[in-house]
Amino acid sequence: MHQSSKFDKCIKAAEKAHKKFQKSGQIDRAVEALRVMGDCTLNAHNLKKAQTIYENLHREGIKIDNYWYQSAAKWGLGQVALRRLDYSTAVQLFEQGLTLARTTADAWYTAWNAMGLASAYRGTGRLEEARSLLEEAVYNFRKTNQSKYVQWAEKSLTEIGGEIQSGPPVEMQPYLCPMCGSRFNVEQAKKLRKGKLVTCEYCGTAIC
Repeated sequence: MHQSSKFDKCIKAAEKAHKKFQKSGQIDRAVEALRVMGDCTLNAHNLKKAQTIYENLHREGIKIDNYWYQSAAKWGLGQVALRRLDYSTAVQLFEQGLTLARTTADAWYTAWNAMGLASAYRGTGRLEEARSLLEEAVYNFRKTNQSKYVQWAEKSLTEIGGEIQSGPPVEMQPYLCPMCGSRFNVEQAKKLRKGKLVTCEYCGTAIC
């Protein structure tokens, strides 16, 4: 139903499945039904209800200690913010979702959160950072053999003057915080290479 854009029917089916799985104690399947419900509600353009579902999905993901569902929830909430043109909130949510996906080396939500974050960056004029994220999205969509989504990400990349690579994104030289030793992410590393100020998200140390 979701693939054929029958979102209203999909929402009802997912709601029914969610209740049945909860009743039978199949918590992991109930959470998956909740995720599908959120995606269908988002695509049905009911942003208020989608936000509530994704917030619930995030809570459930925390309860079962599952980063995949937490990342999915952050992506969904980021999409809600993006469609409201609330770019600053979208950036925060996609960054959180991307961090969670990268932590578990999950290609699927790494790609989706990277592409969402790139869209939010484009909305605020941060095109260079958007390019590197779209390259990451292209690479990870290829890993999951999602040719349609590869094309979406490539189209966005070429629109902002990016180049399509055949291999993985070029690995940046790692930069480590001099105080706590935490590794800065790719976007922070690029800023450091340009001599810009960056703050460690763990200990708060600022370096340039």
